[in-house]
Amino acid sequence: MRLREDPAQVAHDCLDRDPDMPIRPHPTLLSDFTARRRVPTRPVAARGPTFAADFDDDTLFFDAFRSADGRHAVLIGPPLFDLAEVFGAARIFDRAGGPALPFTVKRRDRQVQVWVRIPREAAGLRLVSAIGTVEIAIGANLSDRFAGRRVLTTLSRDNPLPWICDWVRFNRDVNGADAVLIYDNRSTTYDTAALRDALGRLRGLAAVEVVDWPFRYGPQGLDAWRYWDSDFCQLGMLEHARWRFLARARSAMNADVDELPLGTASPFAAAERSLLGVVRYAGRLVVETGEGPSAPVAERRHHHYGTVLRRQPGRGRLGLPVDRAAERAKWTAVPRRCPPWAQWHVHSIKRWLWGAETRRTLGHRHFKPLTTSWKYDREGVVRFDPAVHEADAALAGAMARVDWER
Repeated sequence: MRLREDPAQVAHDCLDRDPDMPIRPHPTLLSDFTARRRVPTRPVAARGPTFAADFDDDTLFFDAFRSADGRHAVLIGPPLFDLAEVFGAARIFDRAGGPALPFTVKRRDRQVQVWVRIPREAAGLRLVSAIGTVEIAIGANLSDRFAGRRVLTTLSRDNPLPWICDWVRFNRDVNGADAVLIYDNRSTTYDTAALRDALGRLRGLAAVEVVDWPFRYGPQGLDAWRYWDSDFCQLGMLEHARWRFLARARSAMNADVDELPLGTASPFAAAERSLLGVVRYAGRLVVETGEGPSAPVAERRHHHYGTVLRRQPGRGRLGLPVDRAAERAKWTAVPRRCPPWAQWHVHSIKRWLWGAETRRTLGHRHFKPLTTSWKYDREGVVRFDPAVHEADAALAGAMARVDWER
């Protein structure tokens, strides 16, 4: 058995940590206690040349922390796959001793959650299984930090700091955000302390947290529909944010740094007023037609651009009207009103019918010029074509309301 950080000390450090420093989870790795690794389910023929390097075969749990009510330790990790049978016979104990603790395994899309009923004084767990024994620290629940706040949250890697700060400024001044929670996924152009410092200098934010999220993002699917089975990182981040930080938030917005929610109302306010506490809205693509700087990438800013693709009316499933040029939806929700069986997903709230509804009066703008091209090459200027493009008056009006200096 490999001993890890003392769980009691970890819990204490989480409570007394420097509020101006990033937060680091305490992952449980298979390599901490066994030679066993997670085996992919994707067929070898569909994996591609970088699959093995991108696939996370080692993380058992991203983090473990107390639930908001203090009754459970919540362990969130990638799906068990071939480890499910072994884990089914596992036992979990309070590190301080005593009988085995009851726990529930919740299987989600590309994720597993283990909710362990714990004594209030428990500081750590001991997981005993057929492949080894490992001790797991229990971090503090930090949802009080965002209680009553309208919180922006996202996963980011190497987005230039000015982009991130402008994204926050826009949502602060246009949509009413007053808190931000950013997970940094292995950025190489700056460290998480620099990101935390930049956000801390912005005006009008009651709470700011940066989480160092050092996990492999994971292999993408082959296309829009096939083999979305091995990218665990972002889905883990969303549920981690939900349960460790945002359980008491007034509302929470999921948006990328290159996406600015914009509609007839603030998505925060719309979610709070909605019957079920969630709103979902499609996007419009913002393109570069020569009005903004073309290089270098880091000098581009959201407010340099104001041209969008025109809507392309069509018919979708069941003959319902759709915009064929629409970007994929994003959402804002009231965490306490999301049912516990639902899963916070990238473009919807899964396992909950109402989390799939799209509001036509809301929307977001997806900025194609603001890209690090991590997924594919998105750069390039297009010639303005009035049949395809139009100036976005609503976006221009919103940009004019933002204080870009503070």
